[in-house]
Amino acid sequence: MTMNKQENAANLASLPRPLVAVMSSGFFGFFAHAGFLQGLADLGLTPDAYAGSSSGALVAAFAAGGASPRRMLELFVQLGRRDFWDPPSPAATLRWLIGGLRGRSGYLAGEAFERLLQEYLPVTRFEDCPHPCLMSALDLTSARRVILTRGSLPHAVRASGAVPALFAAVPHEGGLLVDGGLVDKAPLTASADHLGAATLMSHILPSSSLESGPEQTLARSLAPLRVQSRSVDAARWQGYLDQKDEVTRRGLALREVVAQNIPRCGPKRMHHGPAAFAAARANAIKILGE
Repeated sequence: MTMNKQENAANLASLPRPLVAVMSSGFFGFFAHAGFLQGLADLGLTPDAYAGSSSGALVAAFAAGGASPRRMLELFVQLGRRDFWDPPSPAATLRWLIGGLRGRSGYLAGEAFERLLQEYLPVTRFEDCPHPCLMSALDLTSARRVILTRGSLPHAVRASGAVPALFAAVPHEGGLLVDGGLVDKAPLTASADHLGAATLMSHILPSSSLESGPEQTLARSLAPLRVQSRSVDAARWQGYLDQKDEVTRRGLALREVVAQNIPRCGPKRMHHGPAAFAAARANAIKILGE
């Protein structure tokens, strides 16, 4: 081991505790987040608690429940689109279209996803997790952020990952919850407030709409819709930067790993998962260990 690597290893070992791994939203980014946690393990870092939004919430739930990153990979590679794809029947879809898309908040019910989590998660309640865990969601009823730290883990993960229009909003304590990534790209301040973090180790999956310039966005088909998506992602990124400033102002240690050159996964690209895991692991080791 070189002197620089020895120094970095010592610096990582001396980070203030509790250390919370905070994982961002990112469409089907759970393979990459699991790879990030494997990178931390390879560097000798075991977080004390876990937090996330959307896909980050999914991995936070598995990790807090005691699943290793390798175990997550084993489980995730078994998944297919059929396991969570629960749209209305063709006849119901036709009625929905004829009715002007009234009455449903999303194409997929999300119930199949929750049942899948009920089967695969090591534990199914926050209170039974070996490590503290939180995830964020946005309540459409109160128009406020909701931080989920108790009760059903499958229900909370489903709510935190309920991408508007794709998944139906999730009823919760009188509210209707949707994707936490809308209000928390990564829940840094919530991790400080609810988990007592002294060190925040964040894993950020950049939004694809921001990876090229506005002129390239305008040059693509359906440009107005793409500008709308870019605007939402830009607002989310600004919110994340504001949270970074806030936790730094409080004097918390913050180490950030931004995912780079990670293969993107999706409902029809689940086969990219192992490569995304490996790339995220290598990226974490490179950024934190060298």
